[in-house]
Amino acid sequence: MKKPIITLLCAMSLAISAPALALTVKKGAPERYTVKKGDTLWGISGMYLNQPGQWPELWGMNKSQIKNPHLIYPGQVLVLTYDAQGRPRLGIEGANTAGGRGQTIKLKPTAHDVSGGYSIETLPMGMIRSFMEHPNVIPVEETNAAPQLVAGPDKRLLYSVGDRVYADKAGESGRYLTYRVTGPVIDPDTKEVLGQEVVYSGEVATLMSRNGGPKVQQTALEAEKLGEGERYHQVNGLMKAPATVAKPFEITKIISEINQGDRLKYIPMGSHDRFNFAPHNPQVEVKARVIRVFNGVSEAGSNQTVILNRGERDGLDRGAIVSVYKNHKAVKRNEGGKTKYVVIPAEEIAQAMVYRTSERLSYAILLNAISEASIGDLAGNPGQDLEDLNFPPESVNNPGAGAIYKH
Repeated sequence: MKKPIITLLCAMSLAISAPALALTVKKGAPERYTVKKGDTLWGISGMYLNQPGQWPELWGMNKSQIKNPHLIYPGQVLVLTYDAQGRPRLGIEGANTAGGRGQTIKLKPTAHDVSGGYSIETLPMGMIRSFMEHPNVIPVEETNAAPQLVAGPDKRLLYSVGDRVYADKAGESGRYLTYRVTGPVIDPDTKEVLGQEVVYSGEVATLMSRNGGPKVQQTALEAEKLGEGERYHQVNGLMKAPATVAKPFEITKIISEINQGDRLKYIPMGSHDRFNFAPHNPQVEVKARVIRVFNGVSEAGSNQTVILNRGERDGLDRGAIVSVYKNHKAVKRNEGGKTKYVVIPAEEIAQAMVYRTSERLSYAILLNAISEASIGDLAGNPGQDLEDLNFPPESVNNPGAGAIYKH
């Protein structure tokens, strides 16, 4: 009986560990607003809230609706009201239920069913579509099993658009990204390898193939020794050996140089994932760090992507809003010949929305940044500006965190 009770207590502690913020509406927020083409959910939530992560509370959502929310369309009129307890609520004019769930809004000249997701995007897609579709940190296991370019035309090692190239271990037909590994991504706190950072070099597409190459006669005993997809290759007049048959590709796009040895990552059909989720505050306490800045630079500003060392196993999901903080630092002063330290508390420098997650990592786009975010900066629950975030600075390889400055 003790084990279920302990499990329940742990679950309760997770549920209540995230700091709770009072739901307040911005001064001057409109009582009525007509949704326009080009509006984003982030922009509308920022129009009404100082903390856009409180959108589900303002809209009256439950947890399941955060992941599969109802639709908001251009032309709809949003109405701000207050309930008997004085709590603000935002809904659609004419809706029978909170937020207009299950409603069909008819707008000339077409009709829209509001049962399957947001018609307006959560964020402007143009600025992050490439980040969303193609992560630049890949699990080590995935790279080890990935197809690899083994040959191209004229024994060249560098390839161009239109070249025919060949890859080993390629399975499905379709489009593939080409990439190479630049190094491991290591958690600065636990030293755990979270994945491999990669650089995409281009895109290839499969060519029609009959799995060609001469087949060599084999005995039943020899056939039993072959692995999946293998056949025998005649090495010389006396010797034959197991071999696989390379799959032909054509290079369709080049981002940088495509080299022999580059790995391939399959692009699933219909992988252009829409942002069908609501911005919301994390349901757990978040203690993460910025461990990468997209495109390999050391600092990032608004609309740039950073990678956090926490993911799905830590309770982060798509749409979660975190704040990025500069850790506290100490200013060293000399007063009357004596050394004195003055601690400057942690400062919130940006909000960030998680838009892609894996088990151990999250991709987040910086929003409302007032200064540059750096590798090693802290990411936590919103609303902790100028507080002690209790992140041990000695565990971060970041000269700005917990540093001492002479004054």
